Amino acid sequence: MPNLLDTPLQFTPVYHTLVWGGRAMATWRKDLPGGPIGESWDLADHSRGMSVVASGPLAGKTLRELTAAHGRELVGETWDGGEFPLLVKLIDANDRLSVQVHPDDALAKSLGVGTRGKTECWFLLGDGGELFVGTQPGTTAASFEAARSAGQVAKTLISHATKDGDFFFIPARTVHALGKGCLLYEVQQTCDVTFRVDDWGRVGLDGKPRQLHVQESLATIDFAAPSAGAVVSSERPHPAGGTIRSLAECQYFRVEERRGQRLAGGGGGRCAIVTCLGGHGTLSTAGGSVPLAPMTTTLVPAAAGPWLAQANDQAMGGPLTDQLGLRLLVAQP
Repeated sequence: MPNLLDTPLQFTPVYHTLVWGGRAMATWRKDLPGGPIGESWDLADHSRGMSVVASGPLAGKTLRELTAAHGRELVGETWDGGEFPLLVKLIDANDRLSVQVHPDDALAKSLGVGTRGKTECWFLLGDGGELFVGTQPGTTAASFEAARSAGQVAKTLISHATKDGDFFFIPARTVHALGKGCLLYEVQQTCDVTFRVDDWGRVGLDGKPRQLHVQESLATIDFAAPSAGAVVSSERPHPAGGTIRSLAECQYFRVEERRGQRLAGGGGGRCAIVTCLGGHGTLSTAGGSVPLAPMTTTLVPAAAGPWLAQANDQAMGGPLTDQLGLRLLVAQP
C-alpha cells in the first residue's frame, strides 16, 4: 500500500468575516467571499476553522483526522498526542484589531480555557502598517486600566510602523494589537483563546459592542516583560540553495524566510509548513509534488522527508517584490 503521507498536502482556506477586515486577499484568492475578510486560516486543526485537504488521494480529509490517525508520521517527533500543534493565518487588517492578550499554557489550563496557550509571530507583507506590541516602560496594571477606562489605552502601548519583511515574535501574555494597513502571515500555537481588553470604542458587525474581558486580560498581561521591536536577522547563504533569514526559534516553533531559484529543506524528523510569499514554482518530495503560487501554504508531512522548491521563470509576484525566484516562509513545530 502506498504511503499517502509521502507527498506535500495543500488545504482549502477557511475565511473569517470580521469587522476590521478588508479585501486585500482578493489579489491572490479568487474564492474570496464578499464582505470584510480579516483572516484566512490556511492550516488549522480547530473547530472554528478546520483545514480540509484540497486535492490528491487524501482530498476531503480534515487535518484533525490526519493528525489523530497519523500523529508522528504527519507532525513528527514533537507531536504530543493532541491536535496539530500550529495554526497558520493570512491576516488583512483594514482597521485596528482589538487590544488583546493570550494566556500561556499554564494559564490556559488553570483558567479552564484549553490545554494550550498562544505564542505567535507575525511576518509583514508590505509597507505602511502600524501595530502595537507590549506596554510602555513603567506601565502597571493600575495605570493601564486607568488609561483604558479613560479611552487612552494607546498611550500605554508601544507602537511600531512596519515595512515589508518585518517580523515580530509575540510571546503569550504580551498585550498587542494589529493596526490599520497590516497584511501579514501569522504562525501560532493551535489556540483561539483571546482576552479582549479594549476595542477602540467600536461596535461589531451586528451593531453592538463586542465583549471585553478586562479582568482576565489584567490577570494575564505580563507588565514586567521587556519590550521588543522587529526581530533583527540578516540574510545569509544557505548550503541547500538560495538564502535564509532565521526569524524565530522557541519551544513551540521554528520560523525562517528562504529566497532563491532552487531551495531545499525539511526532514530531520519534523514536518514543514511552507508558505509561498512570492514567485511561482513546484514543491516536491520523494513521493510527489504540488504547485507553488503567492499566498498559498503547503504542509510537508514528517514522513515525506526533505522537500525541494524549484522556481519557474516568472517574477516573484509577492508584495513589493519583482525578483526572479521564490520567497518562502518556512515553519516547523
